[in-house]
Amino acid sequence: MSSPPPPPPTEMAEGEVESRDWAEMPSDALAAVFGKLDVTDLLVGAGVVCRAWRRLAAIDPTLWRRVDMSHQGDIMEVDEAVAMARAAVDRAAGTMEAFWADSFVTDGLLLYISERASSLKSLQLSMCLNVSNEGMAEAMKGFPRLEELDITFCTLYGDVCASVGKACPELKCFRLNERYTLQMDYAAPDIMDDDTEALGIASNMPKLRELQLIGNKLTNDGLMSILDHCQHLESLDIRQCYSIQMDDALKSKCSRISDLKLPHDSISDFKYRAYIFSSSAFSGSDLELDMYDDLLDVVTDDDDADFDDMDDYDDGGSDGGMYDEFDI
Repeated sequence: MSSPPPPPPTEMAEGEVESRDWAEMPSDALAAVFGKLDVTDLLVGAGVVCRAWRRLAAIDPTLWRRVDMSHQGDIMEVDEAVAMARAAVDRAAGTMEAFWADSFVTDGLLLYISERASSLKSLQLSMCLNVSNEGMAEAMKGFPRLEELDITFCTLYGDVCASVGKACPELKCFRLNERYTLQMDYAAPDIMDDDTEALGIASNMPKLRELQLIGNKLTNDGLMSILDHCQHLESLDIRQCYSIQMDDALKSKCSRISDLKLPHDSISDFKYRAYIFSSSAFSGSDLELDMYDDLLDVVTDDDDADFDDMDDYDDGGSDGGMYDEFDI
């Protein structure tokens, strides 16, 4: 005798919305979803939905291994961005492997990360005018495993390369890009030549495989030294390095580089190209860019985001401030 058919599903009244208990979502599935969110979404979005979500966002260090806060300086106050970054470092609990950020980074924040994220392998800083040579040198001592360092349009120069190389022996990728104004028709050539960074790289970064020096003032001698000492170099970008003259000797040295970009090559694929000023000396070239066209789209769709809903969490003495005072 066959069993009776199951009862028909209960019909919902017109206009009634089916309720779901999101707190019951399996933690592994929730972690997979959280892994696709950025720092802001985790701290002031998913992290404040309910106690279960808040707990997972706070205690799962795998969510904080790669922290990308690029362009956050465009959409929030410096103190707020710094508080978020510190909270992310705290939650990573020593497992952070990558930290990418822009203008809000200071010497103090960099040192905070250095003291708590010795496992860091990738550090990218752009337009960080509040990071000094001294601050960078001190912070680098805490990153012995660093393999990638990107410093773009910051106020770092001179012996910073030597300091970085000595502190980070595993460095394989180094980018030091300068917003170099190309007013060659006003400046004397001897003032523009400077091999300090190049010699610091050559003497202290023997494992380099990728090097980008857009807008640097190195000369043929500096480049020769890099090529002689960085034997593993596979990618070299010296666009806008106009103190370099590609003679036969340099061309021969560079022949082993599989990915080579020379001083006058196009910068159309450089994501910060709109921030480079080109002088009248290059009028009509691809360097003559409209500063208001394609300005990198650095401001996200959330540029009007309001974090007032976090005011309920007071600054209870933790380095992360209001972003780490969640009940778990």
